[in-house]
Amino acid sequence: MKKNILLIIFLVFLMVMNGVLLFLVIKKPSQRQRPPREFISEQLNFNETQTASFLEFDREHHRRMREINFELNDLKQMLFSELGNSSLGYEQLDSITEEIGTLTKAREIEVFRYFSEVEKICNDVQKQKLKRILSGALRYGPPGDRPPTGPPPR
Repeated sequence: MKKNILLIIFLVFLMVMNGVLLFLVIKKPSQRQRPPREFISEQLNFNETQTASFLEFDREHHRRMREINFELNDLKQMLFSELGNSSLGYEQLDSITEEIGTLTKAREIEVFRYFSEVEKICNDVQKQKLKRILSGALRYGPPGDRPPTGPPPR
């Protein structure tokens, strides 16, 4: 009899917990992030002309970034596929990492050019807001991409 009561209590507990979990999942607002283009356009409150120009160079920027990122991924896969290869020479390693560095540089230049284009279509108020957005993004971006703060490590 005691085993049955414990089993019933346990089953009721599990049913309640499943109900709570379902409620939290259904009621929880979507965690999907908006694409950066939507965020920028919304924050800077572009008019129709600005939006048209913005979307035009945003598509081109997205295409170029995708090409660079595909090349970077291919090079990184090539590099790490050689991990156990003891015959991998320094020259090969240096060559692959040099190409990765070149593509990383190209990616950063592309991002800079993109925001230069955004700034060109902005009015003075929007330019100030863009600077604040970029400053915040650099300060609070992904941990691996944030500039170091405080004194250098010793």
